[in-house]
Amino acid sequence: MKRDGSSTSSSGRSESDKERTKLRERQRRAITTRIFHGLRKYGGYQLSPRSDINQVLRELAKEAGWVVEPDGTTYRYKVFKVEISYWPPSPCN
Repeated sequence: MKRDGSSTSSSGRSESDKERTKLRERQRRAITTRIFHGLRKYGGYQLSPRSDINQVLRELAKEAGWVVEPDGTTYRYKVFKVEISYWPPSPCN
């Protein structure tokens, strides 16, 4: 036990630190849940009930014109327009 009365576990963190971490994680999950709910309801995103932030990023990337491969490779999708123009023959020839 430390001098100030707080105890530390084998990981070196006090019980109050662990409780604060738990509370932060609970708040983070609650905020993420609300964001996902709003994206489903108002954004029209087809996210599963157990979706994670990676799925959200994948959907947003698709909307922005990026391609996300199943292995996580991401690249910009570009449609190349090939314009072929034939110059009219020069009147001098």
